[in-house]
Amino acid sequence: MYRKNLGMCQPFRMPRPPLLSDEAILERAFTAFASAGYDAMSVRALNAELGLSHETISKRFGPKADLFRAAVVYGVAIFIADFDAAVQERPSVDDLERLNAMVRAFMVAISRNPTLGELLHHEGIGEPDRAELMSESGLFERLAELVELLDRLHADGVIRATQLRELWFLMQGAVGPLRFQGLSKMFDQVDGPVDADELIERMSAAIMRGMRVDD
Repeated sequence: MYRKNLGMCQPFRMPRPPLLSDEAILERAFTAFASAGYDAMSVRALNAELGLSHETISKRFGPKADLFRAAVVYGVAIFIADFDAAVQERPSVDDLERLNAMVRAFMVAISRNPTLGELLHHEGIGEPDRAELMSESGLFERLAELVELLDRLHADGVIRATQLRELWFLMQGAVGPLRFQGLSKMFDQVDGPVDADELIERMSAAIMRGMRVDD
């Protein structure tokens, strides 16, 4: 098939698929795994959605299991970067201040990365896979420090005995207005629009008050 160009015949060529960075592919794969789960997520469909040839993603990342692992590590790395940056905003001089800074930082990271929670919650991901992925990605290191703080402050009589599970879900629920904005707008006529920074400050303070022995 030919077309004329400046009086000359040239072969017509189909445009090449766009060149996407590994980060762009992993970002979309991370969202796709969180939405559909591991079993239902289609690599072929993801290629088509991104305008890539049907083998592009497999050639770059290998089989589906390797893509899943790379996508989760990518997503958790962003979560950790947000967490670490938020911790650094609040220098601490003692364990209680450090705990407060970490609670606030986790809430910041959770509110900015809701896809991670969706992915870890999905039934298609088994418990051994969750544990292994969180260990490899570095999230367990932050959680381990949080547990050490909780145990040390409880031993010193500063806070009540607090389980990591209950604290994690308290933090998840506290940022609900930022994750479920449509529902949250129902309360605008009473409370006014949500300010993310103010909400996180108020809710982290409430969680800390709930743990303190003297409150």
